[in-house]
Amino acid sequence: MNKMEHIKSKGIVLKEINVGEADKILKIFTKLKGKISVSAKGARKSKSRLTAGTQMFSYCDFLIHQGKNYNIIQQLEVIHTFHGIREDIIKLTYASYFFELLDSVLEEEQVNEDLLLLTLKTLSVLEKTNRNPKLIAKIYELRLMASIGYMPEMFQCVNCGGQEDIHRFSSRLGGILCNDCSNKDHYSHKMSRGTWYTIQYILSSDLSELFKFDLDEKILEELDKITQSYLAYHIEKSFKTLDFLREVQNNYE
Repeated sequence: MNKMEHIKSKGIVLKEINVGEADKILKIFTKLKGKISVSAKGARKSKSRLTAGTQMFSYCDFLIHQGKNYNIIQQLEVIHTFHGIREDIIKLTYASYFFELLDSVLEEEQVNEDLLLLTLKTLSVLEKTNRNPKLIAKIYELRLMASIGYMPEMFQCVNCGGQEDIHRFSSRLGGILCNDCSNKDHYSHKMSRGTWYTIQYILSSDLSELFKFDLDEKILEELDKITQSYLAYHIEKSFKTLDFLREVQNNYE
């Protein structure tokens, strides 16, 4: 590609890195091109027209020059900055974790519009409601994993196909186990019927209905253990924002 071409797409800023005296390098998750890296020339100047739209979490309509070796933002129109998230340290830390997780699972130029829509919906619920951010995180984690090809089997035993006496979840085998097959994974997690039904709901609900429920603390804690185990087994990455989140929550208790 010898000439400059244009990318015009909606997208959200996953990461911003300051470069030189006034520039930024951004990672943007776009609707049409997936995750791409772009240069934002002069974005840190006080009067730059790019300033608001080049901050982390900003959702914009981007016009990008696509060159042979690099991409440059030509112009942008801000759609939403999710400013409300920035005003709450807990919400900000959760949102930062979502983006660290998202960045770790997305390959360059891997288009996944469903995952982009999930991310936007999750940020909107986090920003505009007082729903438990821990539950929001569990929903996001499970739907993200399903979106990238790691949908756990939650409707029949992953080993024998049975649908009775389901009491355990295996991260290694990728789904639920019945009592007769529980010895197939000695590291599987005990799972109540309430948690089982919750995960089924999360994985099968329309996006518009996804966040319209609450959980008691016992089921939420069980769900948390299962999702963290599932992510750890399949992604094999630790997240700095999770460690920071625990510190922040301890300080607020």
